[in-house]
Amino acid sequence: MPKSIVKLSSIASLEDRSLRGKRVAVGGDPKSRHGILLAASQEAKKFGVKTGQPLWEARQRCPDLVIVSIHDLGRKTIRRVSDDFVEMCYAITPQLALEGDDGVYLDMTGCVRNFEEAEAKAHELRLRMQYEIGVTISVGVSFNRNFAKLASDYRKPNQCTVINYDNWKDIVWPLPVSDLYWIGPATTGKLNRMGITTIGQLAAANLDFIFARLGVIGRMLWHFANGQDTTPIAYKDDRPEAKTIGNSTTAIKDMETLDDILRHAVKLCEITSESLRKDNLLCTGLKVGLRSTDLSWIGRQKVLPFPSRTCRMLYDQANLLIQKHWNGEPLRGIEVRATGLIGDDYLQMALLPEMLKDQDNERIDMAIQNIHRRMGPGMIVRGRVYEDRALMGMDLTSPESAQKNAFCRF
Repeated sequence: MPKSIVKLSSIASLEDRSLRGKRVAVGGDPKSRHGILLAASQEAKKFGVKTGQPLWEARQRCPDLVIVSIHDLGRKTIRRVSDDFVEMCYAITPQLALEGDDGVYLDMTGCVRNFEEAEAKAHELRLRMQYEIGVTISVGVSFNRNFAKLASDYRKPNQCTVINYDNWKDIVWPLPVSDLYWIGPATTGKLNRMGITTIGQLAAANLDFIFARLGVIGRMLWHFANGQDTTPIAYKDDRPEAKTIGNSTTAIKDMETLDDILRHAVKLCEITSESLRKDNLLCTGLKVGLRSTDLSWIGRQKVLPFPSRTCRMLYDQANLLIQKHWNGEPLRGIEVRATGLIGDDYLQMALLPEMLKDQDNERIDMAIQNIHRRMGPGMIVRGRVYEDRALMGMDLTSPESAQKNAFCRF
């Protein structure tokens, strides 16, 4: 069961070859307060730089670190490399589990007879990525998902590691317990205070003791440490049934007025509306989350008057929730989420004027979405968003601006 990872830092080096061999990391934009590292090169990791670190901490550890903004790298570049990578994996087996844009689990049960053949397929995948795409990847081969991930991180860069039934205890058990999937800093601290610092020590611990201290998560981690991971691999096109659909954002600067909050709310409602339409869904409820500057969070929700997915309906309901529950303090972030999802084959006779108006708004949304698909997501901007382009992070003069690109074609 190989697990392969395409590193974002490798994609950055692919786009700018001058970065090769340097201490490179990919992260957010500090100016917009999205300052977390998403990936780091091996050269940077030697200085203690790692995924999930704030940018300021990474720079403290590595002063000459080159940070490439995820926005500068470009979603199109990431998606292109990711799509090529997935197609190469798909040629090996149709049973894939995607992990973001840079990782894929492959279940090769039925495709290979033994670990030797699995390792050969893994090397083939690694070499194809290196010579056809120009990106190096690390590949892990094992008998379950957890150990496949450990193997992919065991030797880097451009390496393949096999953890089989004969060597897994020798390789896995000496590793720090923090290397085990699902174990974060908080759980690592709890285990360390219990005298457990390695995966082997966790495996040897009494299960009842671990369960008493960590609950259900502790039991799961104990089974992982003992090689008992039965997590299945889904087909690439399988998707779990969505329970909610939505999005959140962190503002470039604190949202101090109701107008500031509503500008972000209408943008999130538009994104949520398009996502519902893409998945052929309607929603019967809406949830709004408000994050204060001290990072405290409140969430409130309400039932819609009737099933809908139009931006106007979502925005009107979000507006009601915000005005009712916002305490007047500046906000750092906001979330809008559609709940109570049902299929859009739901039929209800439109008798009320509000329902007829909602049908008109649906046609308007579809027209706007069609223009976005053809000419770019920023080609049409709602008036409330356009009123404060600086707050919304809009730069109509940038090379990526849909408006500028459209006008240049005429």
